[in-house]
Amino acid sequence: MHQVLSVSLAFAVLCGACGDDGGGNGGPDAGLQNQLKPTKRSDIHGAIDPDTGVFAVFGGDDGPIVNQIPQAAYRNDTWIFEPGLGWALTNPGGPSARGRHAVAFDSNAQRMLVFGGRFRPTGMTGNYTLYNDLWAFDFSARTWERLSDGTDGPAPRYFAAAAYDAASDSFYVYGGDTNPSALTIDVSTEVWKFSGGTWQEVSVSGQAPAPNRLFVGYTHDSKRNKLIVYGGQVGDFVTAGNRDLYSLDLASGAWSKLSDGTSGPSGRFSAQMTYDKEGDQYIIMGGHADLGVANDVWAFDPNASAFSNLWAGDTFTGAALGCLGNAQEIPKDYVTEDLSGPERRSGGFLGYAQGGLWLFGGESDCSDHLDDTWRFDLASSSWDEVLAAGSGESCLRQNNDCQCLCI
Repeated sequence: MHQVLSVSLAFAVLCGACGDDGGGNGGPDAGLQNQLKPTKRSDIHGAIDPDTGVFAVFGGDDGPIVNQIPQAAYRNDTWIFEPGLGWALTNPGGPSARGRHAVAFDSNAQRMLVFGGRFRPTGMTGNYTLYNDLWAFDFSARTWERLSDGTDGPAPRYFAAAAYDAASDSFYVYGGDTNPSALTIDVSTEVWKFSGGTWQEVSVSGQAPAPNRLFVGYTHDSKRNKLIVYGGQVGDFVTAGNRDLYSLDLASGAWSKLSDGTSGPSGRFSAQMTYDKEGDQYIIMGGHADLGVANDVWAFDPNASAFSNLWAGDTFTGAALGCLGNAQEIPKDYVTEDLSGPERRSGGFLGYAQGGLWLFGGESDCSDHLDDTWRFDLASSSWDEVLAAGSGESCLRQNNDCQCLCI
């Protein structure tokens, strides 16, 4: 398996359009009043209002990756994107610097809910600091509020999945890694609910995902009020990724297996995922597949219980790793690239609104994080580059004549 590890450290910094890739660089269809954008980053999550297309992202990792070994740095900035206007950096405040947190959109209060995550100072080794606090970012006021310090809730964790139930005004958290060690993984199977200002563990039943699953893709089916969980991996970065799909009924606590993965996307982890409420389908984009990072787009129809491929993306050729004498470098013929769409990635943000998908950031095969913004039109199955990447893309996507895929 081609291993591109998504491991985070930390660096608390608040910067507007500063840095090597902090501003400008609009794509051919940018057309935005504001050309600023967040710095490159991965291990992020965000929340989108499906009715307006406004979305926000918080924190994440923007540290360098050398020979595909991350030297990560965490952020604590919050950015909000408005279609037609662009990105804006919000006022300081909110959660401390972190990555791999869980996020859901509170449709009643129009706010982003952020839970947990992990942190370690830049350049340090040893255990991470894990969090279990819960925060809310108000889309209108653009301010943060801490809802819980975690003293009565689930244990600190990262890479959990989350969903918000509008009918009961409840926030749900599932799974995650509770071990602060970078070398040992303790994956939780717990489900917790935050409602009325307090936490409560939820009893579950039915056919749940395997208990050793981490790095899952997740989204909330607002029509059926279900948390949807896809794929994942055991956490050793060697074992093949999962490709099955599950749902958790938030009202009853019952798990169901929706697909065994015999058709649909290949096994993968850290995939981008969202729910198309108009089309009533679960969308999966990219993620770390067994051969390398992917950028294909798939839809699962919960009525027909079937996957369909919306965009094939880059295809792997079977070429072995190794270029310019470095066994970890990627040869040019490793993939056949489809330049009509974004770079392959994992650990970025994907959200649905108004007939399309919005994509930002993530980590590519090219040993770097991404800072681009794209929109995928579901009617035509075509991509539009809104803000171009300043880093993380292959040579061909940069119009460079390199000897390897990325250098």
